[in-house]
Amino acid sequence: MKKFMVSLIAVLATVGTSMAAETCNGGCKPKKVRVIHITAGDPSTMYDDTQYTTTVLDSDGTVVEYPEYSEPAPLSVAPARRVRDGNWYVGGRVGLHLMSWKNKYHATPSGAIVDASADHDDYTFEPVFGGNIFAGYRFTPNWRGDVEFGYMTQFSDSDNGFTFKLQTPYITANAYYDFESGIYLGAGVGMAFPRGTLDWEYFEKDSASETKLSFMGALMAGYSYNLSESVALDFRYRLAGFTGPKWTRTVTPEGTARYNGLTALQTKVGFVIDNSLSLGLRYEF
Repeated sequence: MKKFMVSLIAVLATVGTSMAAETCNGGCKPKKVRVIHITAGDPSTMYDDTQYTTTVLDSDGTVVEYPEYSEPAPLSVAPARRVRDGNWYVGGRVGLHLMSWKNKYHATPSGAIVDASADHDDYTFEPVFGGNIFAGYRFTPNWRGDVEFGYMTQFSDSDNGFTFKLQTPYITANAYYDFESGIYLGAGVGMAFPRGTLDWEYFEKDSASETKLSFMGALMAGYSYNLSESVALDFRYRLAGFTGPKWTRTVTPEGTARYNGLTALQTKVGFVIDNSLSLGLRYEF
């Protein structure tokens, strides 16, 4: 039975081939071949399925049909994020800093400050402007690091004849992780150089200012929007902290006689918490 089935299949195949040959003897059209061409485009940009065009060829390679298709618009609005590693980049930001800290005062002698509530000042979310520039390197498509030089402009407060001022330059080394969505997270460590000033008409002409070298730490979160392949708009929130300076001013004899024998006043700026929002540009080479 098995041999019979094999023989039958062979006979049917021979008959079919003969019929096809007789049909073509009457004149059959060349077989058409469909060739798909993929439209070249930015490989990192998503397109819909209309990116394909169709060319129909005769068996001898002659084009018999060429439908026209317009180039589709990318589905994503923003330019593709540059994801190559090994890129250097530079940039700058301007922003608003909301700073919180406590000033503590210590009088000599200690009884010279009668009112206990006058031995400190609390500052909460005090606004100052600032800016920074940075330069860095992209190690992988997601990881990058940079060095940031920044400056928080001067805060000034006058009360009961006293004028207190605080301004802070800083430098930090930062590391960031970029997600494909454009969101990024980061952390930084470095040094702040807070400079405090305390003026009063009864102070001697000794140094009114003091600068401290202080460890600074920061956590960041932000979003990068690509204006082009190389230029990104950068929006960043940063939570940073550092310790302020401490210094002493000597009181004049007139002030000593007038203010309960006060001979000196020490000022100590406590731990400063900085919440900042900034907007900037980043250029990747």
